[in-house]
Amino acid sequence: MKKIGAFLLSLVMLLSVIVLPTNTTQAAGAMPTVSYSVHAQSYGWMNPAQNGKTAGTTGQGKRLEAIAISLKQNGTSYAGGLRYQAHVQTYGWMNWVDADTNGASPRSLADKGQYAGTVGKSKRMEAIRMELTGELANRYEVLYRVHMQTYGWSSWTKGGDTAGTVGQGKRLEAIEIKLIQKPSVTPAATVNYQVHAQSYGWMNTVPGGTIAGTTGKGKRLEAIKIDLKTQGVTGGIVYNTHVQSLGWTKDVSNNGVSGTTGQSKRIEAICMHLTGDITAYYDIYYRVHCQSLGWLDWAKNGQMAGTTNGGKRMEAIQIQLVKKGGKAPGATAKPYVYIEPPAITKDTYEIRVNKQESCITIYKDGVPIKAMTCSPGDATPVGTFYLAGKWRWNALMGGVQGQYCSQIQGDFLFHSVLYNKTNPRTLIPSSYNNLGKRVSHGCVRLQVIDAKWIFDNCPRGTKITIYNSSDPGPLGKPALQKIPGSQTWDPTDPAI
Repeated sequence: MKKIGAFLLSLVMLLSVIVLPTNTTQAAGAMPTVSYSVHAQSYGWMNPAQNGKTAGTTGQGKRLEAIAISLKQNGTSYAGGLRYQAHVQTYGWMNWVDADTNGASPRSLADKGQYAGTVGKSKRMEAIRMELTGELANRYEVLYRVHMQTYGWSSWTKGGDTAGTVGQGKRLEAIEIKLIQKPSVTPAATVNYQVHAQSYGWMNTVPGGTIAGTTGKGKRLEAIKIDLKTQGVTGGIVYNTHVQSLGWTKDVSNNGVSGTTGQSKRIEAICMHLTGDITAYYDIYYRVHCQSLGWLDWAKNGQMAGTTNGGKRMEAIQIQLVKKGGKAPGATAKPYVYIEPPAITKDTYEIRVNKQESCITIYKDGVPIKAMTCSPGDATPVGTFYLAGKWRWNALMGGVQGQYCSQIQGDFLFHSVLYNKTNPRTLIPSSYNNLGKRVSHGCVRLQVIDAKWIFDNCPRGTKITIYNSSDPGPLGKPALQKIPGSQTWDPTDPAI
């Protein structure tokens, strides 16, 4: 009996040695590696990037023309793969392409023609979508985001959804792709926030959808802390406030203090946006209650909420998470109000725009006093016009935004460089670096400080002369110092 018992024990131990390593290897395998190489204007096939790194360029205005993707499992052998599809100029959506699943170099795939898009035809990629298949789709989620002409970086997009634009003629310039463990349920996220209010100090922390602050009591908000908790994926929140006499403050993140305490300074406006993988699953909406205006409409994902320039205090705020693409909690037309200042001058100005040389000379009573570098376009009209309407922010062609907009005629405006949202920290850097060139759709783009100068100093009816000449004008054309492709604010903006 002792021999039989010893034999059975040895057999069990042997079986455990044989069986366990297989299961352990399958469970302990590392995340699959996704590698991708893009064919970019002027560069051709670029060096591969992996696991969320950037492939392509930003701030250079170079289109993506094709992409090759490879997937390698690390210690696992799940069935399935990754497929992807590109929307290309003049072609529309092209055929689906299967990514290599043996870890081949994306560059070698390009040589074999295993890519999405075109090569040698100078056609821009405008959008992309991709998805996992088989068991891989049950275990992982593919996330991707793109850098687009005019708009900059998109938020992260889940597998199967479109990243980019269709029907707008906007080029893709860069892309990032990564895999994450697929959450067993839709990732959870909660937002909590706490305000510092006049007379009250720090008030109780409240959950998303709840009003923080007061209404009907005339009490200003002075500071705010916002905290985002996620489960299943990474995520955070970044926010900043426009504070009395300080302007727009620096960004702070999860539970940081934005605003002031002990200084009796009112918050007048606020911006916030989500960060991390949670952006593929949720949007963040927020609205504020302002002095004399009451509740404004809901802002979303980095838009401005509140007022500037009018000295109006924020008195309360409400923040709410909504599943990606879900219905807004309420009206969204007017989350922000710019209060136009009274006229600050009675001087007589004339604005002379040299379209050929992309510069402006301002004349006061016939004497040149100021020169500006600008970006007109081929469609900018030539002739004599008179300044008409004004808008603090205005939606422009392609869904982008401009600051300090002054109307030349019809849809032609003087305005700042371009922004993704009505938020001065969402500048599209290429639009700034292209100042001094004829690149607009017909409006006249300017540095913020120059657009604001026209907005503040030139009343309706100011004479505008647009002409062509090889002579930039009596004051010349100011030089422009370019900004890094990662900088998302105008260095001349007095609000920053």
